[in-house]
Amino acid sequence: MPARQRVAFLALALVWLALRVPQFDDRFSFDWDSSQYARAITEFNIFKHQPQPPGYLLWVLGARVLHSFTAGPMLSQILLAFLMTLLALAIFYLLARRILQDPVTALTCTALLAYSPGVALNSSIPSPSITDLVASSVTGYLAFLDPRRNPWRITACLAALGLLAGFHQSNLALLAPLVAAAVISQWRYAPRAIWVGAILGVLLFLAWYVPLANTVGGSSVLSRLTSVQFHEAAGKSSVFYAAPLRSHLSMTLNNLIYCGMNIAPWLVAFGWPFAWKKAAAPGRWRYALWLAPTLIVLLGIHSGRVGYWLIAFPPLLLLCALAGNLRTPGAIAAILISLTISYFPYGLLQSSKLAPVSYVFYRSTPRIALDVEASQRNLDHALHQLLQSAAPQPFVCARDVPEAPNIRTVTYDFAYVNWVIPDRAPAGHSIWLFDQHGPGIQLRGRFANWRQIAGDHLWSLWQTTSPEPPIP
Repeated sequence: MPARQRVAFLALALVWLALRVPQFDDRFSFDWDSSQYARAITEFNIFKHQPQPPGYLLWVLGARVLHSFTAGPMLSQILLAFLMTLLALAIFYLLARRILQDPVTALTCTALLAYSPGVALNSSIPSPSITDLVASSVTGYLAFLDPRRNPWRITACLAALGLLAGFHQSNLALLAPLVAAAVISQWRYAPRAIWVGAILGVLLFLAWYVPLANTVGGSSVLSRLTSVQFHEAAGKSSVFYAAPLRSHLSMTLNNLIYCGMNIAPWLVAFGWPFAWKKAAAPGRWRYALWLAPTLIVLLGIHSGRVGYWLIAFPPLLLLCALAGNLRTPGAIAAILISLTISYFPYGLLQSSKLAPVSYVFYRSTPRIALDVEASQRNLDHALHQLLQSAAPQPFVCARDVPEAPNIRTVTYDFAYVNWVIPDRAPAGHSIWLFDQHGPGIQLRGRFANWRQIAGDHLWSLWQTTSPEPPIP
């Protein structure tokens, strides 16, 4: 590799690392789930959704270990996500080098993956979703291994997958078809390595699954809790689980945005549509098994955020590389496009008519991680000022979106305030937390004399002094 290319890749790596540094100062929850993982670090209790089913035991334990060396549970999770990202990128590079047979193209693909908005976001937030990228890269590496040259790498991959499932259980289910097909195709050449890997994988799986199941009273209870959680999520988004068609169409649109905003720079890097060619991808069945389960779930059942796509990103990026021709100007343009998408000031649009669509982009980029932390600090300051002014409690949290603040995060991050949901709002003078738009028409009809106290582009604090009018 020429010295100029080495300097370029080193510069890209240093810039990417520098962009991650601001998150290492985070103190507050990023979203609903992160507060639940943080609670679990202190008290692991699935019944209390600390964390939610199916449990994510190894994520919580990993964060608990790092918590001994960090300033708080959010930072320990962010550090764990960062380390997992580095591991995923290293494995993906080895996978890309094997498939593409060119170290420069493999490094370029690794840089494109690292700079993609979805990966950049999940490398910087307290969420186990990033482990899906690790699991996907390991599975791809397993599927494209030559069992005659490196049979014991099969053992390492199978053992790793048994362990990775303990961080985020869904990755094992979605990758199982490809794992099974890879093992069957390699059995003829490496039966011993596969046997040893399968045994180690099962043992490592049981090493975390048995203690996890015991925390709730057995595997049947854990399965029931997981099923309830799954059906609640699917029931809000999928027509196949009785969700409204509008909800399913909204999920589909969101998925198109999640996928498109990450893939578009890759298409530019590899010359689409000018240098596009018929993909000479050996083993296309592998890509089909790699992608199909994830696409079925995301498009047909449930997709909450861009992190659900991390399993699909490695095969999609590799297919782009196989189908196109890499050029340096295209690669540079792709990195710049990814950075623009990632750090565009979406917050400026959150009070405009574009807010509903722009927020889908916003919540899928690392920009929101920076803004949520800054916004949470603003809210913390505003709440302390209210308490100093002897504002009456409880405060009412009426902001209902996954990203902080919401009722789950404020009861964790701002536990010095007594919080209630709108259904339990007190009559008379009260303080309410809303999104940036404030109270809606229905609440303005129930309560009078609304006055905004503080706010930014993500939240607003309001007070009302009139009781709810009596029902005639």
